[in-house]
Amino acid sequence: MRVLYPISIDRWSYSLTNVLREIALRSPDMQFYSFSNPLLEEDRRLGEQFWAHPHIHPIRQRNLLTRSFDIVHYRAVTPQSLAAVALAWARSGGRGQRIFTAASIPPDFPVYHQYQAAVHLADVLIAVSKAVAESIREQFGRTVDAVIPNGAALDFFDPAAAHPLDASLNLTQPYVLFVGVLTWNKRPDVVLKLATLLPDLCFVLVGGAFSDEERTTYAQQIAALPNVRYLGLQPRATVRDLMAHAAALVFPSQREGLPLTVIEAIAMGLPVLAQPRSSLPELVHAGLTGWLLPVDQPEAWASRLQTIINWTAHERRHFAQRARAHAVEHYGWDSIARQYRALYQRAHP
Repeated sequence: MRVLYPISIDRWSYSLTNVLREIALRSPDMQFYSFSNPLLEEDRRLGEQFWAHPHIHPIRQRNLLTRSFDIVHYRAVTPQSLAAVALAWARSGGRGQRIFTAASIPPDFPVYHQYQAAVHLADVLIAVSKAVAESIREQFGRTVDAVIPNGAALDFFDPAAAHPLDASLNLTQPYVLFVGVLTWNKRPDVVLKLATLLPDLCFVLVGGAFSDEERTTYAQQIAALPNVRYLGLQPRATVRDLMAHAAALVFPSQREGLPLTVIEAIAMGLPVLAQPRSSLPELVHAGLTGWLLPVDQPEAWASRLQTIINWTAHERRHFAQRARAHAVEHYGWDSIARQYRALYQRAHP
């Protein structure tokens, strides 16, 4: 079976690529093809190992003119990805199966029309959460073929694998962590509000920005708060180590398909504070993996953070062990890759 992933699969910080790599690594009886465009040094280093597998092949867009595929599995909705899907399907004479794993893109997002096209192109439609499945039913009148959650690299995002904090980061402990793009949907404003309510607590923000305008706007707000540190985009290893030493992850996002950052935090035993919106209730369970709090009640978030900061070592260890066990049970790659392999085999018997 020949499977095309029309995405730059060797970007480890790009959450859409994770499940595709894990399926490929666990399926040596199939042939996989994808694009290569590493962004970070970590991508180049890990990419050398990934592409060394004999059943995994780097290709270029022009190669789609001469090769056919049995399965085209896509997650990105960029014009380049959708063009590759259409071209590969045409090259197969319409016999290849198009599988789309859908996350959550609201109608007011600039790429929503591309998301619509991605849904309509799909022969097989997968949702990463029950919330996404319901959203697709409401927006498109279509029932998804399966709900398969995102997973996490549990051997990597493991407290036992973490390193001491890099001294050059010069962070004050305890600190609260935010990992996400600096854009309105992720609600970094909530984090900054919490920083004003808890001036003696350090808040660390990690992530890039979609636009220079948003980056500048938030940078100005951050600069006015002495207890907030913005570290920008960081390699996975740094994010893992930050999670290992953080008191909590604050994740006030408005809308999510099934956020990998939250799954990784749970795997690290880190309590997560989030809104009770979209897919977050599927991940954040009170007292087990974190707490859901109304975003218009920042005092409640601050109070919960203060409680977490005041935990004894025993309370923190007990929470971390239970959260980690939950992640291992529900979000391991072996189980998730097995579900996708079965899906491929049904789509192309």
